[in-house]
Amino acid sequence: MSLRIVACGGGMYRSDVSYPASFHVVGVSHHTAAVGVREQFAFTPAELSELLEREHEAGRSALLLTTCNRCELYWTGEADREAWFRDLAHARGVDLNGALVRFDGADAVRHLFTVAAGLDSQILGESEILGQVRRAYDGARAAGTTTREMDIVFSAALATGRRIRHDTLLGRHPSSVSSAAVDLAARAWTDGLGYRRIVVVGAGEAAEGVLRALHGLRASHVALVNRNPGRAAVLATAWNATPYGWDALPELLAAAAVVFVATGASRPLVSARLLAQAAAGRTDELLTMDLSVPRNVDPEARAIDGVRLLDLDDLQRLCCPAAGAPAAALAEVERLLEDELQRLELRLRGQAAGPRLAALHRLGSEVAEQETAWAFSRLEALSESDRQVVKEMADRLVRRVLYPVSRSLREE
Repeated sequence: MSLRIVACGGGMYRSDVSYPASFHVVGVSHHTAAVGVREQFAFTPAELSELLEREHEAGRSALLLTTCNRCELYWTGEADREAWFRDLAHARGVDLNGALVRFDGADAVRHLFTVAAGLDSQILGESEILGQVRRAYDGARAAGTTTREMDIVFSAALATGRRIRHDTLLGRHPSSVSSAAVDLAARAWTDGLGYRRIVVVGAGEAAEGVLRALHGLRASHVALVNRNPGRAAVLATAWNATPYGWDALPELLAAAAVVFVATGASRPLVSARLLAQAAAGRTDELLTMDLSVPRNVDPEARAIDGVRLLDLDDLQRLCCPAAGAPAAALAEVERLLEDELQRLELRLRGQAAGPRLAALHRLGSEVAEQETAWAFSRLEALSESDRQVVKEMADRLVRRVLYPVSRSLREE
C-alpha cells in the first residue's frame, strides 16, 4: 500500500524509496476514525509504561504513538503485530469497522516522516506533533522496546520535522489545533474575541496553546480554570489570564461567550447539566469547544438550546487542514522531505552493506594467511624480515583487489 496525502488538495508523495521491509505501522487516525473511536485508545502514562514493559519482557519491539488524532503501533521484525492491535481494540470495546490502516516498509517510513512533519495532522503543519513523536520515541527507547532500525528511522524523522519547522515557510507560520480552535471561535463574531468573556478549562499543552492564541488576539477577559491552582496561576500570569478554582466554573460559564475545554481527564468533566444551567436565560449562544481526547464535555450537551458544542471532528470539518497554506510552502516541504528520505535510504543501504563487507574482508584475510603460509612452506630459508615482506605483500594484494569490490558494494 502506498501513502497518499490528501488534505484539501495535498499532493502525492512517491513510495519508490527502497527500505528494509521489516519496518511497520498499524493504527487509527482522524482520517479513518471519529473522535468517539480515538478516545477509546487514550492511555494514562502509567498504562503506557506498563504496556511497554510487557512488550520488553516479551522481547518484542514496540512504539505506541498516541495523540488526539491517532493511536499507532510501530515495530520492526518479521512478526505481524496487527493482530496485537486488533486485540487491544477488542479489549477496549472498539469496533474498528474499517478504521484500521497499515503501512509496511517504505510506506511505513514515509508515513512516519509525514506525521513528524505535521503533514498528516488535522491542521496542516501543526507544531505539537513533533514533540509528541519525540516523547513516544523517548518512552519506547527508555523501556527497551526499540531496535537499531527503529532508532535510525525515528531519529531521521525527528530531524526532518525539525528541519521543516526551521527551514520552510510552513514552519515559520506554525499552527496547532488550539490556535485553529481560537481562530474558528473568533470568526463567530464580526468584532472578534477581544472583549468577549472566555473560559479556558485545563492547564496542559493544548490549554496553553489556547491561551497563547488568545493572547495574540489581545483577548482581555480570559478566565483559566484548573484543579491545580499552582499550575493555573503560572499559566495565567504568563498569558494575561485570571486563574480560578474548579468551584468557580458554573458562575464563569453563565457569563462566558466561549469556553475551551482541554484537559487530560479520562472522562467528561463538564456535564450537560452544568452547560444547561449556564445556558438558561441567555440571549446568545454559549460556544463550547472540546479539544480533548477522550472528550471532556458530555456529548449530550449538543441537544441543549443555547449551547453550540464542537469537538475535534467538528474542527476538522470546519477548518480545512490545508486552508491558507501556500502552494510554494507545500512544494518546498515536499522537496525537503524527499531529500531527507534519500539521505535515510543511503544510510540504511550502508547499514545493510556492513555485514556483507565484513564477511568479505574476513574472507580476504583468510586467503592472505593461507597464501602466505603456502609461500613460507616453500621458502624455508627466508629471514624474518623477508617473511614480513611476503606477509605484507599478500595483505596489500588482497586489499587492492577488495577495495573496488567494497566500493561497488556500498554504491549498490
